[in-house]
Amino acid sequence: DRAAMKRPSAAAAGDAAATAGATGAATQPPEKWEDGLRIRYAAEGKKPGTLSFDRYEKYRHAKTVGEALDLGAKRSDFKWDFERGFLEVLGAPAGGGTPSAKRLKTGPAPEVTPKAPAGAEKALAAVKAPAAAKSLRDGVRVGSAGAVLPVAGFGTYKLKKGEAKEPVLQALRNGYQLIDTAQVYENEADVGAAIRESGVPRGNLCIETKVWRSSHGYDRTMKAFNQSLKRLGVDYIDVYLIHWPGAKTGWPLPRGAVCPPDWTPALRDTGTWRAMEDLYDAGKVKAIGVANYSERHLKQLMKTCRIKPMVNQVEFHPLLVQQGLLDFCKKHGIAVQAYASLGSSDAGQAQNFFALPPVRAAAEKHGATPAQVLLRWALHKGALVVPKSCNPKRIAENSEIFAFSLTAAEVSAIDKLHTGTRLAWKGLDPDSVD
Repeated sequence: DRAAMKRPSAAAAGDAAATAGATGAATQPPEKWEDGLRIRYAAEGKKPGTLSFDRYEKYRHAKTVGEALDLGAKRSDFKWDFERGFLEVLGAPAGGGTPSAKRLKTGPAPEVTPKAPAGAEKALAAVKAPAAAKSLRDGVRVGSAGAVLPVAGFGTYKLKKGEAKEPVLQALRNGYQLIDTAQVYENEADVGAAIRESGVPRGNLCIETKVWRSSHGYDRTMKAFNQSLKRLGVDYIDVYLIHWPGAKTGWPLPRGAVCPPDWTPALRDTGTWRAMEDLYDAGKVKAIGVANYSERHLKQLMKTCRIKPMVNQVEFHPLLVQQGLLDFCKKHGIAVQAYASLGSSDAGQAQNFFALPPVRAAAEKHGATPAQVLLRWALHKGALVVPKSCNPKRIAENSEIFAFSLTAAEVSAIDKLHTGTRLAWKGLDPDSVD
């Protein structure tokens, strides 16, 4: 069938109208998408039962590109169909008459406007606390400029380069407004491609990325930021974080880059943070923050910073209820964003979380999945969440955490599961690094 999908020759295109006429179709340039496709398929001798014909039958009645996509069309179909099938988009030749086969072959294909998911036109809305959110469009205000950080976003850790686009696109189609990525994840280009294809207005999205420890220092951070902008294909980033407080070697970037040879805590707290402050002042980022910072790291940074961090993304789950850090951040107006909410793939603990008795009991009572209970618990604790999944069903389920609330007793029961167990970073406590 792939051979049959090759572009027809100019002669074949010229024969299309005659073939269509023999079958009773219009011989003039078609006025409908459906007519254009019929001529194309008649010229190619397509028959029912082939994969491409059956797909065509499903979407040929579509009135819009978005509807055609929903009905099974592929984006590769559009350029071809618009060039050779949907003739009226090319317009009439300057001298009048009908488009020639040559013009059909070389004529420009129109730009395909992606279909945005329902509700994507609505801007983010601020709520007073994560647990008060009613949808994925709700968030908390961070920083003096009042940027809104969604209470629930989509994480991309371990979504490999070249494979991250589809899960991110699926998340955007399910209504996620926040996408979390990082320089070291090496999937920023995929995230950018998904965003462009999604049709969601840029102003209604929150793109979050992080600078890796190999780029600590003012100049290195500026360079890393501009590279992230280019990979993402955007002209500003909503949330920019320092990924890790220390310079512990390992997890190298391509070409062996690990960390600056001149690294010191001052390089991070003055050089890198000063660059982030300047980016914030210039309007290149809407919020700046950190990840994996302990209370000690935050206090150290706040002694020298001009603009205090607005976000701290940390490991936070029932086995690691960082209540002291949560309270400290709340006191200083720093939003806490939880990762590994469902367990860390680094340690293979996700299923253990789902089997925890208080989690299972709450799930049964509320008709929810264990994952939904874990995410809802984090919101009740005052943390934001960025769950990750490659499974379309779970991506959708993880977004449906606003229709129920846990009782105080249920939250307390899950709190008591705390053992201080760290699952990420091979169990390393970030507070142990400079």
